[in-house]
Amino acid sequence: MKKSIVMVCFSTFIWAETITLDPINILETNLSSGTFVLSQNEAMETASFTLQERLEQDTSFNVVVGDKGEGAISFRGLDFKNTEYVEDGIPLYRNVNGFTDTKFTMTNAALQINDGSGTSLLGVSPMGGEVQINSTTPTKAFESTASTIISTNDEYYHAYTGSMTDNVYIQANASYYRRSDYTLSREYDTTSLQETRRRLNSDKDQKNISVKSGIFIDDKIHLAAKVSVTRAEYGVPPNVYTDLDFPVWNAYARIDRKDLNSFYLYSDYDRDDLLLSVRAYYDDYEDIYKIYNEPEYQTSWPAVTYDDARLGTVIKGIKTQYNHTSTFIFQAEENEHIRRGGDLNTTKSQVDTFKLSFLHLWKLNTLWQLEGGMSAALMQTKKSAEASATEPPDDKNTLDAQVKVIYTGDQNILYGSIAKKSRMPTMSEMFTFFPWDNANPDLKPEKSMQYTLGYQHDLSEKMLLDLSLYYYDIDDLIVYRDSGYINLENAEHYGAELRVNSTYFDKNHVRFSYAYTHTRDSEGEALEFIPLHQFRIEDTFSISEKWKAYLGYQYIGSRYSPNSATYSDEQIKLDTYHLVDTQIAYQVSNSTQCRAGIKNMLDESYEWRYGYPSEGRSYYLSLEWKL
Repeated sequence: MKKSIVMVCFSTFIWAETITLDPINILETNLSSGTFVLSQNEAMETASFTLQERLEQDTSFNVVVGDKGEGAISFRGLDFKNTEYVEDGIPLYRNVNGFTDTKFTMTNAALQINDGSGTSLLGVSPMGGEVQINSTTPTKAFESTASTIISTNDEYYHAYTGSMTDNVYIQANASYYRRSDYTLSREYDTTSLQETRRRLNSDKDQKNISVKSGIFIDDKIHLAAKVSVTRAEYGVPPNVYTDLDFPVWNAYARIDRKDLNSFYLYSDYDRDDLLLSVRAYYDDYEDIYKIYNEPEYQTSWPAVTYDDARLGTVIKGIKTQYNHTSTFIFQAEENEHIRRGGDLNTTKSQVDTFKLSFLHLWKLNTLWQLEGGMSAALMQTKKSAEASATEPPDDKNTLDAQVKVIYTGDQNILYGSIAKKSRMPTMSEMFTFFPWDNANPDLKPEKSMQYTLGYQHDLSEKMLLDLSLYYYDIDDLIVYRDSGYINLENAEHYGAELRVNSTYFDKNHVRFSYAYTHTRDSEGEALEFIPLHQFRIEDTFSISEKWKAYLGYQYIGSRYSPNSATYSDEQIKLDTYHLVDTQIAYQVSNSTQCRAGIKNMLDESYEWRYGYPSEGRSYYLSLEWKL
């Protein structure tokens, strides 16, 4: 199968000639029920230049614990591994932990969020919804952008240039992010480990460059490709309550360094009633994880090197005839992982995943339509003899299905969805990658039945209301307990989300959102890191033709976190907190804009995880120049 994947990638490369391009989508994406967009302009209003920062602005997402103790982002609390991230038809790279790094910078792209009630770009939508990254392409013979954000905590620089000449385009992006550390709130209570307001081991240095190009051979055929390179190194801040007299493995940890090289190829054939597309992708990833016992960073534990490679392809055909649209999708992906060091034997693990999907949309009449789909997935896991005496687990397979009914009136959209969805366990959940973890190669896939009702209503030409209710019944929930991953019998997860978007007042653009989430596992405990209530209100006020002001308020309710300071399963209830952000923007000219703002204006002291305080108040200045 590996050879067949390589041949598809190679043949696509031949047809693509020397084209290099960022992920693209030649078809406009029309919003449907159960989706919403986070625009590029909204990201600028909150100085959010990474994917995670942009998603944190929305009440559907919350911060959880990710790879190696870092902050990750979770949709409706369904664990960050449940959410799929797709960049113009290609799923973003996931490492051995099932972790998609959402810290990468976002440029020239808008985000479309699928709440999981409908089918997605890769078949039946994943358990935790889907984030679609829709990038742009050049529109002029020459265009260029340069921007920077300098704050009291960090600095970010970005440069872009692009050209569209006849039917060929090319563009390049380069970005640099640097942080020596960051400042905690003045209300922060110091501990013996974190004695100052300058956060320990929180530095970061990240560089990225991508080159992309594409060609429209005619009005039907489009070929493209992209290459991108990311280099980073950073510290993982420690838990401030850690007792250094107690033997610990990761009081101080660093990623020194992290490298990611990505190569993507695209091919599209678009006829009136038929769309064929091929996506081929390859990622090469390596990080070096270092653990220290003191802040002087004198290594007392051997460094661990994680070396991953991913090779895959997505083949899709969409046929439209009369009131029917049928979609066939085949995805094949190979993930290879090598772990070295840390006083453990070198291990090599490989997972081959195959997914076949059929989706169908039937427009019954002008008011009603029916959407359905099925996806079958097979995961074959291979493991070297050096890893342990454990034999490779049996193949894991899932069969998911979904049906959705949609009513569309003059001012209303009403929809309901029923779906069965699954998530395969990751390699790090099945095998041992740290000496203090226990392997569980027989871990079952996590499954859920999901029920969703939604209602969208145009209150007027200038006001839109969006309400959704959902209930998830989860079986074989994968959780970390007693130094290893296990399956719990079941869990329930239900909630409601409300959004209102209004330009009723000519000079104001008001956005309001609220989310309620209730969770319980089979042991009667709430699932981790999921706030009971989230609330956000924002307003962009046009002071004059050149001046605009922004004010945003966000409330995060109580939630539970494990006590990672003692490495136990004890649940700690985290306090609620409030965030206020503000910004003022001035349009200097048609090509130049400057912005100044304050994040966490109240200087709120809060923890996203027990023992991990977040940034206090910070000030920033942003400049952008376009040609």
